Amino acid sequence: MTVSPQDSALNSFDYEQELYALVRDTAPRLFAVVVEYRDGEGEWDRDAAVVAWGLAHEGGGAEVTRVGGGGQLRLAAPENVARYFGRGDGCASRVVWLGPEVGAPAA
Repeated sequence: MTVSPQDSALNSFDYEQELYALVRDTAPRLFAVVVEYRDGEGEWDRDAAVVAWGLAHEGGGAEVTRVGGGGQLRLAAPENVARYFGRGDGCASRVVWLGPEVGAPAA
């Protein structure tokens, strides 16, 4: 017996839902590069600035774009960003992941 593609029994496969799941599962993760500052006594000043935005890819690599221009970096891992930002006295950089799946502060 042949089954027509228009047969409702075959419509249990939801192409749009599967396509969305594919895109969601393979999308790069968004992160910010934040530089935090210390006061004159070496204590964290609770002052910070976003200095770049990045996309982390499934294979481990990342692309980082500086806020306000100045070029783009390609890194082997997002954590390597500290080599390029916040290396001066009185400051340090870190990666802050954006998205509900990673420890976002409660509202």
